[in-house]
Amino acid sequence: MRFVLSPPLSSTYHTLLPLTHPRSISMNPSWGTTWPAEWHPHVYIPPQAYSQPPPQPGYWHQPTWNRNTAYQHERFRSRKYPNLNPILAADTTLLRYDVRNMPKDAILSTTYNTNCHTLCLAAPTSHIRLISKSFPWTIDVKSANASITFELLLDAIYYGLQEPLADSEWGMAVADKDQRETILKAAKKREEKDKDKRLKRIDWLGENILFKGLEQDGDFEKLRLLPRAQGCPETWVVRLSRGVGAGRGL
Repeated sequence: MRFVLSPPLSSTYHTLLPLTHPRSISMNPSWGTTWPAEWHPHVYIPPQAYSQPPPQPGYWHQPTWNRNTAYQHERFRSRKYPNLNPILAADTTLLRYDVRNMPKDAILSTTYNTNCHTLCLAAPTSHIRLISKSFPWTIDVKSANASITFELLLDAIYYGLQEPLADSEWGMAVADKDQRETILKAAKKREEKDKDKRLKRIDWLGENILFKGLEQDGDFEKLRLLPRAQGCPETWVVRLSRGVGAGRGL
């Protein structure tokens, strides 16, 4: 959609190269040198560090893979989702972190640094769509060179949840007293730390802020897809759970 009165309920992330990458959580790409063809106010342009050469074929033989490292050995392969990076698969990962924080700060540095440049999927892909039963929007992660990494995907979740809550999103909450109170309670607690009085998408989650991996749910995916909209073959459900007072993740 080219022209909107309020922000859409989806977020698209492109790995394009900006001149600078200001320390801001805004996804507006006004600082970029190239405008994505499908730009809208929720486009996030990662820093230059994300630009990598096309990955070598073969998930278990990628250059950043270390067979002596946890998750990076074939014995850790998910039985349910064999083509998904084991550190992201809900049935294999032990990764738990608070999605209210930047992944590189919320996850133990040894775990993060070892896995940040590994690919999310066995086969190179330029588009991964994230949905969740804990929030009502989609997050589309796109890469021009088909190298969506662990780092890029987790950053997309973080920036997507840091967006201000749209008027249309608040409109969905006002009819649900519990959801409305959840948002306001979470916002009040967050404002004490970041001093930002705007409602944010992260507030929608309330206490369900603990990342527990990705999974697939075909029925939910079909139900969640906007009628007449184009689906994404790599659609994954972000699994979240209660995590009050969560510390630094594994």
